[in-house]
Amino acid sequence: MFHVLRNTNFRLLWSVGMLSAMAEISEILVMGWLILKLDGTVWQVAMVGVSRTAVMFTMSLVAGALGDKFNRARIIQIVQIAQLGLDSSVLVLLLSGNIQPWHLYAVAGLRGGARSFDHTSCRSLMFDVVGPKYLVQAASLSTMTYSSGKILGPLLMGVLLQITGSPISAYIALALIHFASLISALSVRGEFMHQILPNRPVIGTINEGLRFVFKSQPILAVLLTSIFMNVVFQYTVFIPVVAEDYLHVGPGLMGLLGAADGVGTVIGAIVIGTMATRFSRHGQVFLLGSAGVAVFLLLFALSPWYVLALLFLFLLGMFQVGFATMQSGILMMASPPTYHSRVFGVQQLAIGVGHFGVLEIGALSTIFSLPIALGANAILALGFIGIIPLIFPALLRPIKRMD
Repeated sequence: MFHVLRNTNFRLLWSVGMLSAMAEISEILVMGWLILKLDGTVWQVAMVGVSRTAVMFTMSLVAGALGDKFNRARIIQIVQIAQLGLDSSVLVLLLSGNIQPWHLYAVAGLRGGARSFDHTSCRSLMFDVVGPKYLVQAASLSTMTYSSGKILGPLLMGVLLQITGSPISAYIALALIHFASLISALSVRGEFMHQILPNRPVIGTINEGLRFVFKSQPILAVLLTSIFMNVVFQYTVFIPVVAEDYLHVGPGLMGLLGAADGVGTVIGAIVIGTMATRFSRHGQVFLLGSAGVAVFLLLFALSPWYVLALLFLFLLGMFQVGFATMQSGILMMASPPTYHSRVFGVQQLAIGVGHFGVLEIGALSTIFSLPIALGANAILALGFIGIIPLIFPALLRPIKRMD
């Protein structure tokens, strides 16, 4: 069913992706929970996302250029070592009893920088490993790994926080997850497809990538949509607030709520992965998935009951597969391999812009309420998704592969 799983290097990268996602989503929940326990506000929870995004935004183009210049597998390995160092730093602060919100902002910022390098190199290396034939199938499995991490991470952290009541256990678990990810990354072997010469200046490499992106209608359409969708996706930062202040549930059920969209995404990824070779109009699937995410976020924001909120996040996750899988697939199909890391660097920049939506959500929450803020973003995203095919009609046509 999934031919790419026969490839050892892909399986290793797949496990790196799942473990990294598991750690990333887990820490977002743990940091939000910890700030609330330190008597923090919604704004302070939002600042975790802002700190992470600001550095990710700043580093994305550089990370993309370096991913096309140097060995992508080595970059991924260095990132995992850096993540372990950050885990250790937080553990020292927690054990000493000196943890403060600004420490968490600093760590979140450094995580954002690490993610820039991890995302651009890992996605590009995926194409290097599997080649063009199984690209969409690999992208759907990559989406599944992220979603599996979103399921396992919040559930694990919710249970640990419920049992121990201490973030120390959570950060010990994060360190073990990053160690396992490092072992998988170190096991990747072999030479991959051609990358540009390492003596090319970084600034020139970045400019060359930007010129390519702005000439491609499908790539530009996907990146602009990604900005709006990543404003929508900031709901994940506020799940601890929704759980505690609006749905009135504890850490265990908060973890389940954080995992709900991940369960939906895994199921959706299995469906899309089995049908990957039948798709010809990837842009249409991308827009349908985007619209579904916005609709179910709106319903989630309006839900007064925990069970309904859980259901709507599950359905949101199923539609998220169409957005995420086709986003990666279109970006890789519409660009040659020597541009992949730079294209993903620009994508990371778009994601970073979208992540500043936490500020907008925080402001609207202060003036109105958190559900109104989330619902307003969902409605705005739906309007933009309706306009995109009118501006970029090439997105609705079959994507020409640039292998």
